[in-house]
Amino acid sequence: MGLFQNINDEELTKILSRINTKTKEYLRGEQIFSENDLCDSIAIVKRGTIKAIHNYSDGHEKIIRILNKDEIIGITLLFSANPKYKASFIADTITTVQIISKKDLLYLMEINPIIMENVLRIISDYSIRLNEHIKLLSYKTIRSKLCAFLFLEYQRTKMPSFVIEYTKTELAALLNVERPSLSFELSKLINEGIIANQNKLYTIININKLEKEL
Repeated sequence: MGLFQNINDEELTKILSRINTKTKEYLRGEQIFSENDLCDSIAIVKRGTIKAIHNYSDGHEKIIRILNKDEIIGITLLFSANPKYKASFIADTITTVQIISKKDLLYLMEINPIIMENVLRIISDYSIRLNEHIKLLSYKTIRSKLCAFLFLEYQRTKMPSFVIEYTKTELAALLNVERPSLSFELSKLINEGIIANQNKLYTIININKLEKEL
């Protein structure tokens, strides 16, 4: 669900005609925002995929999250006391984003209660996802982290089969584990008949055994 959820196309066209939105395109690998840049607008992903990456002083980097179509950069940061990006945002594919300034977003929230509700819901959902990620990192073993991540995806999609957009390397970075160790635990889960995996498609075969790992 996005910022303009539950608003029909005719009404949306009228609403957007009242503000000055910008559309920007990026090639794969191009930087959209840099860590510590001032956040004074939101960016809605209209096409493509974006990685949020945190760079450490020792040179290594960690993928914090991946944003897909209709997800929004900056909406939780825009109204904070220190609105500076805590990560760099890099286009992972050919990407198009729609930029809406803070002033225009406040105006949209004022004139349309549906947009106001959508903004509050998006911020609430992000807070829930952040808490989920913190809980994931609190698990002590790589196996339990991986199982918890897969179980969350199962709960989110309500389907035993789902696509995870992360590569194995990206998933390892997200869970703060080594790539070979993640692959080893993934192979064990497959061999034990708990899950199946083909490229980015994951299928939970035995949900009871998966839950017992948590």
